[in-house]
Amino acid sequence: MKNIKNYIVAAILSLILPLLVFGDDSGIGSKVFSIGPRASYFTSADAAADSGQWSGGAQARLHMDSLALEGSIDYRSNTFDNKLTTVKSYPVQVSILAYLMPGAGWSPFLLGGAGWYYTEVDGPNNYSNTTNLFGLHAGAGVEIMLNSSLSFDATYRYIWL
Repeated sequence: MKNIKNYIVAAILSLILPLLVFGDDSGIGSKVFSIGPRASYFTSADAAADSGQWSGGAQARLHMDSLALEGSIDYRSNTFDNKLTTVKSYPVQVSILAYLMPGAGWSPFLLGGAGWYYTEVDGPNNYSNTTNLFGLHAGAGVEIMLNSSLSFDATYRYIWL
């Protein structure tokens, strides 16, 4: 499992590094609306149930100089008990991002916000449960502008549910 994570990080870096060298002149915080995919690492407050995992999603951001407002949706699926129980989560989040290098083609950032977490649990003996939870999150990441309206980022978020 650890090797797979290393391969994923290496693949992402190999796709991103050429953009840093040959990318568009658009800088982060240029008062634009951007959309893009993202890779995120989620860790729940209940570490006994879930030690965290990588997942993908989509985001939309409104950049305002050194700050941005983000709306996002992700998908995460976990299996437990020898694959007898499946947990599917659809976090919908709103975040405020503070860029540490505004105006650059890429920038690390800090973030905080709130989210709605829709979760479906299917288990043995036809067990099924659906929950809707509200929670706060905080984290950090890096964003790369691919052109004036498309970005890519990798983010770590800690979620309190």
